[in-house]
Amino acid sequence: MIGLICPRVGPGCSSIGFGEAEELGPFLMQKEANLLFLESPVGVGFSYTNTSSDLNSLGDKITGSRSSNPMTSTSLEKAMQIGNALMDDDTDQTGMVDYAWDHAVISDRVYHDVKKSCNFSEENVTKACDDALEEYFAVYDIIDMYSLYAPVCVRPNASMSSSQRSYFVEGASPKLFSRYSGWHQKPAGYDPCVSLYSEVYFNREDVQEALHANVTKLGYNWTHCSDVITRWNDAPASVLPVIRKLIHGGIRVWVFSGDTDGRIPVTSTRYTLNKLGLKTTREWTPWYDRKQVGGWTIIFDGLTFVTVRGAGHQVPTFAPRQARQLIQHFLADQQLPSSPF
Repeated sequence: MIGLICPRVGPGCSSIGFGEAEELGPFLMQKEANLLFLESPVGVGFSYTNTSSDLNSLGDKITGSRSSNPMTSTSLEKAMQIGNALMDDDTDQTGMVDYAWDHAVISDRVYHDVKKSCNFSEENVTKACDDALEEYFAVYDIIDMYSLYAPVCVRPNASMSSSQRSYFVEGASPKLFSRYSGWHQKPAGYDPCVSLYSEVYFNREDVQEALHANVTKLGYNWTHCSDVITRWNDAPASVLPVIRKLIHGGIRVWVFSGDTDGRIPVTSTRYTLNKLGLKTTREWTPWYDRKQVGGWTIIFDGLTFVTVRGAGHQVPTFAPRQARQLIQHFLADQQLPSSPF
């Protein structure tokens, strides 16, 4: 059976807490692949180190130079799939704002203020840009950025301000947008409070014993996301050079987007992929989930892009059947069905 590695579900967040418990679950892919959920970097989820200095030595350069595991060089022999991913600061941030305006989330005034005052290709921000982005992110205090049309979790103390809530996560992110609390909200799901349940679950001693986890008895509770990722300070502003290198090396790359995600929206991903300048080998066309359109797809030379209709940031959470079909065709190196069946 094919092995499928599932790395972290967002920077600094647990692949078990989100990916296994709230997206794929134990049954969605059991006939398709063996799943390996990777908790990284050290300090995230149940991962730990016996050398405390490791927690201050995080980053792309450290990770690459210290890895002697042969899996590092062989794990991408076949293909890679990327979902609703942050790939390029400039286009990702531009696309977020354009998507919010196009989906009637922000006003014309806020949209034009951001477009006029902010240059997302630069790290430094003006006072005018800062004020405009504060207004832009304020709307995501009352709706779910990760799925525009899903309900939000109504917490016991709904009167708490954003700064008082613990429902936020720091992480490697665009250097400009990461300054705003709205960027760091955790995702929810069909049940918008599901993350609260899994946090209770993974802190149960019997669950940890069954998982052979936390054998060192960490001095802190398990959480979905860890601020240890804030010490990761060498993340590049764009991973497009890496994607180009993989494509030129013969690695199949699939990129997919849930089209109701406001965090890394389909607009951002389209802007980013256009930046690659790849040749189109199959034009934009619908793909089908039985009798219904599941989304749209376009195939470039070495890269396939797929949208999933009605899905938010965590596609398997919002559209499990379509997500399974997507992964099935990815693993089989087959195009998605272009007609009803």
